Amino acid sequence: MRCSSLTDARARIDEQRFQFVLCSDDLPDCNLRTAVRVLTSSTSGAPVIVLSHLADWDAYMRALAAGAFDYIACPPDPAETERILRLALAQNPPPRSASRTAA
Repeated sequence: MRCSSLTDARARIDEQRFQFVLCSDDLPDCNLRTAVRVLTSSTSGAPVIVLSHLADWDAYMRALAAGAFDYIACPPDPAETERILRLALAQNPPPRSASRTAA
């Protein structure tokens, strides 16, 4: 699901559970620090991964300092993106189906 603003994202997050969130560093209605802080507190532990057109160390460190799980510089490297997403999914696995029974 794609959202165009933090306001839109917050409304969607309230509607359903996500395993991770990809967040652009240039949302029109807030700065990166605010976006990451709000999203990490709204997602019930879902990792927030920042997508950025700035491929530099300072931008990476700002994202992590804001509480991001990780940072992907655009254009993304497929192997690195897959590694980051696998780590995020391992941290926040999908809920078990209600129809499954414990062994």
